[in-house]
Amino acid sequence: MPQPVIASVAGVCAGAGAILAMASDIRLGTADSKTAFLFTRVGLAGADMGACAILPRIIGQGRASELLYTGRSMSGQEGHQWGFYNQLHEPDQVLAAAHTMAAQIAAGPTFANGITKHCLHHEWNMGVDDAIDAEAHAQAICMQTRDFHRAYHAFVAKNKPVFEGD
Repeated sequence: MPQPVIASVAGVCAGAGAILAMASDIRLGTADSKTAFLFTRVGLAGADMGACAILPRIIGQGRASELLYTGRSMSGQEGHQWGFYNQLHEPDQVLAAAHTMAAQIAAGPTFANGITKHCLHHEWNMGVDDAIDAEAHAQAICMQTRDFHRAYHAFVAKNKPVFEGD
């Protein structure tokens, strides 16, 4: 999916729900959220849907190992401190905050955001030189879009750009 995915978590997020939140590009939660990867509690491996590859990239190897081996829940505060949650909000405001962020992203350059997502997901295994080359190629592609040309001219004229996804 080329569009950024935002997870909004209030309350308990466990098992497959935790996997969906983990796989999201941006995660918003509450201080009292509980996120748990419960697979080992029912005799399954903690290795589900990329958890062993993705979760350590978000919160670090040691913390991911603890959560995946024990099934212990991570509090919203821990998740925010560890980088799992980008932001914490009050329970009655977290969904609205996700909608606001989604609207902000959707109003931006959708093609360029898709390229950014692609780069974020594919440059993990690259060396810096390869990543720089990949990003230079990505920018060259974006520079061919009408969105770029409109935004560039708006920037020079000190106007707000209008993105149309082309």
